[in-house]
Amino acid sequence: MTSPISGLGAGIQRQSTAAQATDAVRNAILSGRLPPGTPLREAALAAELGVSRSTVREAARILESESLVRYQMNRGIVVADITGPDVADIYAARASVELAAVDALTEHRDPVIYQKLADLVERIERAFERGDTTDALDGDRLFHATLVAATGSPRLRRFHAALQQEQRLALALAERSRRELGRTADDHRQLLDALHRSPEHARAELTAHLQSGAAELRRLLDLLADRNERGTPRG
Repeated sequence: MTSPISGLGAGIQRQSTAAQATDAVRNAILSGRLPPGTPLREAALAAELGVSRSTVREAARILESESLVRYQMNRGIVVADITGPDVADIYAARASVELAAVDALTEHRDPVIYQKLADLVERIERAFERGDTTDALDGDRLFHATLVAATGSPRLRRFHAALQQEQRLALALAERSRRELGRTADDHRQLLDALHRSPEHARAELTAHLQSGAAELRRLLDLLADRNERGTPRG
């Protein structure tokens, strides 16, 4: 009689290779090495990574699920663009979850959550000062994930984690260009201070925080679009 687990290990190495290929391309996208709109040629990518074309396709499927790449007719796989409607939808979805988290936190006043948020504000500010984009992004992600944890809802946490993964490209663009956008300080401390005050004040500050992020990202998209237009040869 054949064991029900027979053959389960057959694809382990292949999956590990695909995961490594996915990580390599994801990091290149989020670091800006592969900017939005860049075509990812399957054969060239397979050769560069030293993997099979089927592994590249598997990595592309994972990255597509994270909204980092898209399939376009006659172009194949390309690094995803962030559009104005994308920005509006991302931040509207964030607001729906994070406002619920604000209500939960300001009702229960969990000191453990507040301490974690304070530690993350320190981390973000230090990263911001030394220009460490990766650490600033990680701190920002963890701050908002910690806030959502105050709801005590595993489903909201999973939904928010999926949303954060989807918006990573947008956040990376905004953080990489903070000097172009004239950013001179981070506002998470102001948000944290508001979370210690009334629920109404905390909700208003979170709303302003997210609106500011959305406006900054739209401004960045305008800058990038203008730069691309000026860089396009005229015939």
